[in-house]
Amino acid sequence: MPKLELLEQEWSHFFDVDDLDKSKPTALTIEASEEECVDLARRFAIEGVTKAKASLKLIHEGGHIVHVTGQLDAVITQNCVVTLEPFDTEISEPIEGWFADKETTVSFAAAKKERDVARSQAEVEILDEKDDPEPIIEGRIDLGELVAQHISLAIPPYPHKEGVAYEVGDDVQVDSKSPLRRNPFEALKDWKENR
Repeated sequence: MPKLELLEQEWSHFFDVDDLDKSKPTALTIEASEEECVDLARRFAIEGVTKAKASLKLIHEGGHIVHVTGQLDAVITQNCVVTLEPFDTEISEPIEGWFADKETTVSFAAAKKERDVARSQAEVEILDEKDDPEPIIEGRIDLGELVAQHISLAIPPYPHKEGVAYEVGDDVQVDSKSPLRRNPFEALKDWKENR
């Protein structure tokens, strides 16, 4: 198995697992710098990230497993898909992540999945993250990258300013005498007869 290397991302906040108190949860808050926010906006292909912050709780789950939970708060700037004007969106989402030292701990579910993949070409179900945790690399986990991934999943794919809507959409009734046709094939209805 090739040796894994912990790479620095747009927003990396490394936590040394040896610093984790095994008897009680460890609480910490992380926040992206201004430069890291610029890098995150480039990564997410949006206009800007004004704020990226998370309150986290790290719990030692026995063996070499770490469970991370918490809450992220971010403010991003996107262009409205209707007006093309930039506007801000506040994101507030829960965070959860599981990490394990893959060199010393292998979950039974992950080992079974690897065996099933090796035996056949059949489709294999995706495991819950608890059963197939992210690796602890060089004794550290990247909490900034965990939060960045959760922000990317929470970004609205079709952002629009509050109160702005398309003039004509699926929810708008179109008059049958309107030049806007109800059926895309309506223009072809007389084609066969005219041929």
